[in-house]
Amino acid sequence: MSKFGPVALEPGVTRVNMWTLVFGAFATIGMVTGLAAMTPYVLTANLGLPESDQGKALGFLALVQEIALILVYSPLGVLADRYGRRIVYVLGFVVLGAGYALYPFATTLTELSIFRLVYALGIAAVTGMFATLIADYGQENDRGKLTAILGFLNGLGIVCITLGIARLPAVFVANGASDIDAGRYTMFIAAAACVTCAVVLYAGLKRHDVAPGAARKPFWATMALGFAAARQNRRIAIAYSSAFVARGDVAIVGLFAIAWGKSAAIAAGMAPAAALSAGTIPFVIAQSAALMWPAVIAIPLDRWPRMFGLGIMMMLGAVGYCLMVFVDNPLLPVAIPFFVLLGIGQISAFLGAQTVIAKEAPEHARGAVIGAFNFCGAVGILILSVIGGWLFDHIGPWAPFMLVGILNGCVGLLALMEQRREGRLGTL
Repeated sequence: MSKFGPVALEPGVTRVNMWTLVFGAFATIGMVTGLAAMTPYVLTANLGLPESDQGKALGFLALVQEIALILVYSPLGVLADRYGRRIVYVLGFVVLGAGYALYPFATTLTELSIFRLVYALGIAAVTGMFATLIADYGQENDRGKLTAILGFLNGLGIVCITLGIARLPAVFVANGASDIDAGRYTMFIAAAACVTCAVVLYAGLKRHDVAPGAARKPFWATMALGFAAARQNRRIAIAYSSAFVARGDVAIVGLFAIAWGKSAAIAAGMAPAAALSAGTIPFVIAQSAALMWPAVIAIPLDRWPRMFGLGIMMMLGAVGYCLMVFVDNPLLPVAIPFFVLLGIGQISAFLGAQTVIAKEAPEHARGAVIGAFNFCGAVGILILSVIGGWLFDHIGPWAPFMLVGILNGCVGLLALMEQRREGRLGTL
């Protein structure tokens, strides 16, 4: 049996494949989040949108993106089952790079939304394939540890890539570039990084990764398996509901923590480029906490029954998000503990949901089931981002966090009730 550190690998998976997936874990969510970090900057520098209207604009862009994701997540999962995860993953990074390259040329919200559609196609491919490969590469008894290890790399990538991208405009402005040109130079660098990622993944991921029998089934019949699985397996249904909330968690943090910090910085008198750099501090604090938490939770996550673990992890998310109601200014030192708990809550919800779906998704339709899982996540992001944008503008910047905190608690209770119903506290 081949092993990668503490993780037993599935037959046919090599250490080179795993090192490549480790690289993918670092790059995937970081590159996805990087554009979210730049969006408030583009709204200010390119579109000249007032701060008071940016919550609504962020919600609208999220709506456009999530509609696209809802439409393509499941078909991409089926294509991955039929033609292989590797090719879909690689093409996803190429499309992601195209989205980065186009984004800073927008002059209206309509143009920005069109470019966001391109970017959304890349998001669907790279995040969907990353989640599928976690299930493909690690054996069941060690998937909690594998999910935690890769979750750590997700967090590291988010911190390094998002912080790097957010700080580049200020560097270019300091060297004489205009605000608009600084944003373009930054996005071009990000686009080049996406193409580099595509090359690395193409070279190192496992070949011949088509799901057994998938190519012989009609396309729509294969896609229907993902949704039928929720009717046949209560755990998958609960996993889908956790995706709705947990993916919304990530969106809320990526969209509104940065926008909240940037607004506070501009209110303190900073220029847009400097405000974006300073405004990412709350986000970086949250992601730094998320970076360390998987090391704490990895072993318990494998030892707990899956539904029990999901319930606990979603409850941690509920606590982290609901406590944001006590934050007045995200840039003050007193806010740091709250953003630490926010980061722990965010990654906990993600890890709990990912571990359950990796266990329950059947091998013959894994891409389709995880595609449906991501579909539910996209619906969650769509609804929570739009509602969150309205809450951000009209109630307060803490309000979107409170919303997802309550939803985390509801799903956590549902998972714990299912564990009690099954009476399997001593099993996975």
